[in-house]
Order: sequence, then structure tokens, then C-alpha cells
Amino acid sequence: MNDGAISPDDFATFFRDVHDVEPFPWQMRLTNLVLRNGKWPKVIDLPTGTGKTATLDTAVFSLAARPREFPRRIVFVIDRRIVVDQVFERAQQICSRLRAANTPILRRVRDSLAELSDGDPLGVAALRGGIPMDGEWARRPDQPWVMVSTVDQFGSQLFFRGYGVNGRQRPINAGLAGNDCLVILDEVHLSTPFAQTLGQVAELHTGNLPRRFSIIEMSATPSDVDAERFELEDGDLEASTELRRRVKAKKSATLVPVANQNAIPSRVAKILKEFVTGPKSSGLVRSVGVVVNRVRTARETYDELKRAGYDTHLLTGRMRPLDKIDALDRIMPAVAPEGNYHSNGLVIVVATQAIEVGADFNFDAMITECAPIDSLRQRFGRLDRRGTLSDRTGEDADAWIIGPKSVVGSKMPDPIYGPAVSATWKELESLAAEGPVDIGTQALRDFPENTFAPRSDAPMLLESHLDAWFQTDPEPIVQPRLDWFLHGVNQDRAAEVSVLWRRDRSPAALRLVPPRQAEVLKVPIGAAKSWLAGANEVEIADAGASENERTTQLEGKPGNWVRWVGFDKNPEEGIGINDIRPGDILIVDPVRGGLHAGSWAPGSDDKVEDLGDFAQLVYNRKATLRLDLGVYPGIPNPSMPNDETEADAPAYERVKQWFIELGTTDSGGPNRRITDIVDKLGGDFAIEPVHLDSENSSYYILIECHAGKPKVDSNLMDGSDEAGSLIGSERTLEHHLVGVAEKAKRFAERLGLEEFATDLSLAGRLHDIGKVDRRFQRWLVGGDPIKLAMLSEPLAKSLPGVRGGRGGYPSGMRHEVSSVALINSNPEVLGLARDPDLVLHLIGTHHGVGRPLPLIAEDSNPEKLRYSYEGQVLNASSSQVEGSLALEMADRFWRLKERYGYYGLAWLEAIFRLADHRQSEEEAN
Repeated sequence: MNDGAISPDDFATFFRDVHDVEPFPWQMRLTNLVLRNGKWPKVIDLPTGTGKTATLDTAVFSLAARPREFPRRIVFVIDRRIVVDQVFERAQQICSRLRAANTPILRRVRDSLAELSDGDPLGVAALRGGIPMDGEWARRPDQPWVMVSTVDQFGSQLFFRGYGVNGRQRPINAGLAGNDCLVILDEVHLSTPFAQTLGQVAELHTGNLPRRFSIIEMSATPSDVDAERFELEDGDLEASTELRRRVKAKKSATLVPVANQNAIPSRVAKILKEFVTGPKSSGLVRSVGVVVNRVRTARETYDELKRAGYDTHLLTGRMRPLDKIDALDRIMPAVAPEGNYHSNGLVIVVATQAIEVGADFNFDAMITECAPIDSLRQRFGRLDRRGTLSDRTGEDADAWIIGPKSVVGSKMPDPIYGPAVSATWKELESLAAEGPVDIGTQALRDFPENTFAPRSDAPMLLESHLDAWFQTDPEPIVQPRLDWFLHGVNQDRAAEVSVLWRRDRSPAALRLVPPRQAEVLKVPIGAAKSWLAGANEVEIADAGASENERTTQLEGKPGNWVRWVGFDKNPEEGIGINDIRPGDILIVDPVRGGLHAGSWAPGSDDKVEDLGDFAQLVYNRKATLRLDLGVYPGIPNPSMPNDETEADAPAYERVKQWFIELGTTDSGGPNRRITDIVDKLGGDFAIEPVHLDSENSSYYILIECHAGKPKVDSNLMDGSDEAGSLIGSERTLEHHLVGVAEKAKRFAERLGLEEFATDLSLAGRLHDIGKVDRRFQRWLVGGDPIKLAMLSEPLAKSLPGVRGGRGGYPSGMRHEVSSVALINSNPEVLGLARDPDLVLHLIGTHHGVGRPLPLIAEDSNPEKLRYSYEGQVLNASSSQVEGSLALEMADRFWRLKERYGYYGLAWLEAIFRLADHRQSEEEAN
């Protein structure tokens, strides 16, 4: 399809076919502007409730119309966890309609996007937690993606320190995040430091590579006040009744002082009781939002209202994604803006500030704890969001602002919002002297600066900072603080850890049923330490700092948790409370508790649901089912490994029969998710026995199969030889090298990097030649000397069933280094290279190791290596300890950084390594 085959005039039809509604005039105007100018405005300033997330539609449409001009990856970044899920749903809607493509314009857009890669026309990903296992977006460099992310997740990926990402994968993620990427930074006032940092990143050079890296700030207070700005115009309101009703909706609030925060739950209950019996609580009011500033306050208010008999739901940013999805499924019928007003009863949603931004909720009334004025504006944006209630009744939508005197009347700054809360309350009191306070979309504008939430600036991004982060393996001992560049120097933002509840924390179980983002909860490190130590609860919020963050040592011994350190290492056991570090991933026994109504509750000792299997299902890479009665106590007794001696049928047949019987059983209760897992497994599975050391028992794990083999999850190919080579596909070295060369060349050409295609292809043809080492080949055949002797040509991938035993290949030895040594023995091999340095660098770092310095292992019994390529003979010794190869590779690393820049070199590495990954994945599956 040629550029221009899709025109701006097609956008209205495209939008309607995706969302079943007409676009607003401003959405049409923005799309025309973007396509006419070939670039985006720097700032988009629109009121809440006017459909700002439609920028995703414009971005996808523009990419389809002009794929060589606009970035392939569209990243919607926002500093709230709930919002990530809601924007993600819009992205999924676009994606699903494009896949169906049942209208002419959808087919044209789909076909245009499909021509960009061999993958889906459009992928969708959410990066929300401490373990970004939703790594699909980083599988192909050429495929279009819509990604929805928090600041921490995208920021850490961009700066080569992706939270929860294997260190060897980080350069790939950084290369993709820093190139061919449109970053839509929503509500910039929440993340001004990151906006400042992004602006500095955008100025970095990438040699002669077409970077296509753009940033859009969506905010009334952008980081650059002089930037080009896109705003609503009078004509937009005049041309749309719907838009005009939203912007002009009437809302008013009453101030309610209370003694302290402990009084908030009972006062909320009293306000609700008076309201539901009052004259304005007719059947038109179906939902009330209660928004408070601390997770504990939200939890206690929820309990108070449940005891009072209200249909109440709890929603905070401190929930596992799967628990959050369950909560949203329950409340959305009542709070969806387009929902039916004829509800069967009143629904109450108690939430934290996690719902302030972007969440498309509609409440008919709202009770909120006092907060800075910019936060209150956002909260009131969820009140009568479409303006339909005031339009029907002719009256204002009601709100109450609760002001705890211990906060609004105190001279001490609030731990979360500083002095802004008391300053805001004073301004509101002056407005309330004449009656209810106008809180409509265009109200609350002329407030002084001290009423806004505290903000700080990012430090200047220096080359020395990037030099440190750019080194990924090994990392420098001393590194700059990343959080300063994401959240500001003066922001008292607590470092966080990730908590994952699993019954079996053994290495085998975690490899077979790997941790997934959907089951992870992020909490401040001080709160997690206090919980595990059995100390008093540290209060936390979904914005700002944590109250009473502990910096002192805590008494506590190693307990029923481990620290997960990646797929290539065993979890660390026996860690003490004071050994827990920021960014840690802690896997905790579910019997320890820690959740209440799906939200963080360190005082709760209720057993937490182990979501490991269901997290695999929603991740959609491979399905698993652990036949562990400790995880699923209600299911009929499954077959166990300890039945082997008395069984009269093979294990697979016994498990298969049990599986069939389970499919007809109504498990219900906490095991309700099993039905979906059983459907996905579909009866085609492998079984793996796993031993529980703590209970001297064992169980089976069922793993989804493909073509009779357990499915291989490419995200587990972590850069180690064990993960990348021992995949049981018995592929020859020549087959693999040719496949990688072809893929790398195709990726380069599709990305407009034709001048690099030859170098990438040549690197593909040579990257694994170090595997000719006889000991490596012995490893790939499982140490069998007869099979080794029968090989007609070297292997790249192991024979089926090979699991371990290095075949004499020295520990720490890297075949990539041997490949470079072989090539160095005959410079003629690089005669066709445009940039020989680049070819050698790509080969030497294609597993993410040795950036910048390769660690060359001693070889006490070196081998003579020999390989022939295009008539050229290459010879080298496997021992490189005495030579200068390591220093040459390190010098080359820094030389290429100067030539292509941090993100240019990382992009080229990503393109090449992903070609290798996809070839290996195809060979494995």
C-alpha cells in the first residue's frame, strides 16, 4: 500500500468503525493537523472528560497512513496504576476491531500496518508493575505496538535499567524505547521531572539512523510553557452537543470538617445516610465515589460502609492486576459513563487517588478527602463525567469535601501532599462563604501556586549518567539514582519492591510457572519491611511519599519468602528484613496474608489466592495447571507423583483421565478460574513432577503443548546458553546462521535501515560460529560420544531431551567471544562489511553479555577452533585469557557509542538480537 492511500478524510469513518460513535470535532482537527504537518504538536491541553485518550486512535491512524514518517511504537505514559488498565482497554478495542477488519477502512488500515512486519498488524501491551513480563512489545523491532505504561516502567526501560527485566535483555528494551517511538505523556503536572528528562533524551544523537522519537505532553501545565499547544476551540463546542454538555456540566461541593483522618469512615457513612434518604437521591443516582488519600483510610472506609449494608467496592493502586480486573468487572456496570441509569441499587466505590487521572468512571455523587487543588479537579472530573445527570435534573451534581482538622488546620505539612492541602482548604473556605462551591470543569482555576501538589525538577542529564546506565553487563559499581530523573531530586518518593504470592517458591516451579506481571503487587519498601517484620503498618498512598517511611534497622529474621533474581538463577532464600533492597521481587507464602478485598492490607492474615496459573493464562504465552491441593484445595484429588509405585497406568494416562473428569466438575469458589485454564490446555499437555521440600511431598504441573512439545516461552530465553541452545530442536549451525541473517536483513530493510542490512546480515551468518568448539557440540548431544561422532555438521541447537551437563565446556566460557576470535583470525571475512566494528560488536554482545567488558574465562584445556566461511578459513584457540581481545571489545563498544549514540547502537543491537531470538523461537516451536 502506498503512502497517501489512507487520507485524513477517512479518520471519521475509522473512528466510528472502531468505537461505534462519531469523533469529536477536536479529534478530527488534531488528526488533520498531524497528517498535514507530518508531526505532532508538543502540547495537547484539553479538559478532563473530553476524550483525550483518542490520541491513541490518531496515532494508529497516522502510522497506517504514513508508516515511514510516524513511529511504530506508541507509548501512553501516565503515573497512575488504575489508569494503565483503562487506557489499555481502549488500545485493545482498537486492536480487536483491526483484527476483525469488517469494514473497508479497517481493512485498509489493517493491511497498511500488516505490511510493516510479519507479526500482528497491531500489538497491545501494558507495563504496570515491578515485573514487566508483558514483554511481547520487545519481541520484534518492526511490529506496530500500542503500549500503556507507568512512568517507572517506561522510564526504567528507556535508561537501560528496566525494572524486573533480566540485565541481558535491558539493551533491547532501551533500544526499542529510545527509537521509533511516540511517547504520549498524560497529565504532565503529575510527572514534570520525567517530562524534563524526556526532553533531554530527545536531543541525543543516533548517528545517521532515522530515530523517529517524539514526545507529546497532555497537560494544561506543560514542562515547556512556550511549546506549540493544541487546545479546544469555540467551534468544537458549538459543533458537538455531547462535548458541550460535558464541558458545561454543573457540579457543586459542600465542605465537611472532621477532627482527624480516623473520623473519615464514620463521617462518609453519615453523609451517605443523609443523602440516600434526602430529596435528591431519586432513582437517578446509582453510584457514589469516595476518594481518600491513603490506602488504610480507603480500606477502613470500605469496611465501615460494608457493615452499614451498602453495596461497596474497594479500588486502589495497591492491588494485583488480576484482583483489580475482578474489582473493575464488578463495578463497571454501575460507573461506566454510558451505563443505564435504571440501576437496581446504589453502588459505592471507595478509592484512592489512583482514579484521579484518565480513569473513565462516572459517579453521580462524590465524597472526597481534601487534597491539592489540581488533585481535586481531577477527582471531580469523575463526577457526572458526561454531564447527563445535571442535564436530566437541571440541578448540580453533588459532592462533599472532607477536611481533617489534623491536616487542614495543622502547621505541619501533610506527609503525602505537603502544605498544599491546608492551603487548598483555606481557599475553598473563602469560596464556601457564599454557598456551595462551583466545581465544574471550568471552575477552580484561579488558585494560588501553594495549593498545587508539590513538584520537583529533574537534574540535568549528563553524558556521565548515560555512560553509567549504558553499561549493562557488567554494571558499574557506582551508578546515578534513576528515580531522580523520573520523579525529581526533591520528591520524597519511597522506593518500592514487588510482592508475589506463591505457595511453591522452588526454582523448578518458578521456571515452569514463571512470575507474571498480572499477579504482582508493588508497595514501598518500608511498608513491605514492616509487614514482614510484624511491625506496625506504614501508611502508604498512590501518589507522593509514604508516611513514616522507615530508615532504621528492623528486627526480623528470614521467613517464608524468597528473593527472585531471574530465570537464570535460583531464588535467594534466607534473606533478612534488612537485606531487602529497592526493586526486589519478593515471593511470599500465601498463608502470610497481606491483602484485604484485593488491596494491600499488611494487618490481614487471610490466606491470599495464589494466581500463578491464571496469570499464565491471561499472559497468553503458555497455559499451566499445578495439581497442588495447597493451591486448589477444592478440586477432586488429582494424580500425584507418589502414586507411581501403586499405579496400574502410566502417569500421563492417569493425569489425562483426571483432567477429563475435572472438565465436568463445577469447582466454583476460589477455584473458579480452573475452568478457563482447562479449556486453554485443551487436553494437549506435558506433565512435569515438582517436589515440595518443606512438606516432603510432590505434585504434577501440566504445561500446554504445541505440536506434541511443551510450548517454549521466548521471554525465558534469557541470554544464557542453557536457555538459548538447549531447546531440543536439533538444528544445524548452518541452518540457524542463515535464518538469523535473513531475519536481521529483513528487519533492517523494513525499518528504513537499508544501509545497515549487509552488516546485520553478515553478523547473523557468523554470530554463533564459536559453537564449533568440540566441547560445546558434546554438550548439545547430551554428552553422548556416539551421537557426537555421528554428527555430519555442527549443531546450533541441542538434540531433543538434553537438559544439562556442559560436556566439558568450561564454566563461564562464552561462545560469542570465540566467534569474535575466529573472525579476527582472518580479516578478509569482513571485507564486505560497511562497518566491521559494528559487525564484530553485534556478534560479541548478541547475548547481552560484555557490554562493555567481556569476562573471559580461563580454559585449562584449550581447543583449536576451525570454521570455513565463503572459502575463507578461520582458526583460533578457545583460550583468550592471555590476549588483548577483551580490551579490544571494550574499546570497540565505546567507539561505536560515539559513532551511533546511546540509542542508535542499542537499536542496532536490538534489531540483531531479536532476529536471533525469533529464529530460535521458530526452531524451538
